[in-house]
Amino acid sequence: MDNIEIITSALAGSARRGELIANNLANVSTPGYKRQDIDFKSALKKEMDSSSSVELKTTQNNHLAFSRQYSAVQNSENSRMSRNDGNSVDIEVEMAELAKNSIYYNVMTNRAAGHFSTLNQVIQQGGK
Repeated sequence: MDNIEIITSALAGSARRGELIANNLANVSTPGYKRQDIDFKSALKKEMDSSSSVELKTTQNNHLAFSRQYSAVQNSENSRMSRNDGNSVDIEVEMAELAKNSIYYNVMTNRAAGHFSTLNQVIQQGGK
């Protein structure tokens, strides 16, 4: 995957996660509603790892070894407490997740803008 494909996938995943969080907040008072979430960062990382053919090696004793293993945060329903009405949405958790997702989305849009700014400079200068 090239850089712009990664940014595009990250933006799409972040936008979808924002929709799910907004839906959770809209249903905070709905009896029996179960919160929904996606872990698109882990899916994106897994896709990047599987499509990468780069092998990383240590060249000095003080280098750290690279490991493809990572721990994904599990957003399973089992880890969330349900209220007496069966609703599992915690408004404070959702607001915190919404803030984190907004920051992530803004970072990705800035990366995309930087990428296109670099391309624009190359085009403007014509390889001089």
